[in-house]
Amino acid sequence: MRNLIQKNIRVALSLLLGITVILSSCSKDEAIGAGNLQYQVKPVGFTGTIASTGTNSGLNAIIGSSNTLSFTSGSVNVSEIDFEAESKTVEIEYELKKFLSIDLFNLSPILGSINIPEGTYEEVELKLVLKKSTVSSTIPLTLKGTYKDANGLSTPVEFYFNEEYEIEIEAENVLVKSNTDYIGLVNLQLNKLLVNIGSNDLSGATKTNGVIVISNSSNLSLYNKFKFNLNAFGDCDFDD
Repeated sequence: MRNLIQKNIRVALSLLLGITVILSSCSKDEAIGAGNLQYQVKPVGFTGTIASTGTNSGLNAIIGSSNTLSFTSGSVNVSEIDFEAESKTVEIEYELKKFLSIDLFNLSPILGSINIPEGTYEEVELKLVLKKSTVSSTIPLTLKGTYKDANGLSTPVEFYFNEEYEIEIEAENVLVKSNTDYIGLVNLQLNKLLVNIGSNDLSGATKTNGVIVISNSSNLSLYNKFKFNLNAFGDCDFDD
């Protein structure tokens, strides 16, 4: 983010509070003239189209229809959350280092609550930092589902992502009013992981015990397409 700032507030927090993690840059007295921003993860787009060439793949589709891939279970394991907000007079940065396991098929609990000065923030950025794991149950991203081809034949699909990665979500011109609560919904659009993936990619994939396993050691070409799509499968909405 731009370095032209008049004030730089940096807070590094690491709190172990069970399910809900609360970050705050101000004491009760200092919070006067500040808004409160809470954020949580909202998974969407559980079923996406699989077109013949991939050009029209990744669109929202009805579960159970042909030429689709429907995700039915999965999780993302976040090792760190970074938050930045910049206005014309202030730049705010927060860093939370805590392991958070998020079920991708339910609205997550509140992941953070941040008090920030009122004003218009030209740029707001949230990073979900994923860390490679040696334990299979805590790898950064796991998704399972079913691919249904043009003939109605269903094949299980499993995607395993175990690399260092940062999921970046940005918003612009966010207005923060004092004494007002806001919810920042981090929308993880699962269907967008299927962009540019064609039916030939899946029908020609190698199967392991009848399952299309997509990982860095199985169906590498498909894996790289999924990985590339991680750049665009998240966005954010701010509501008061």
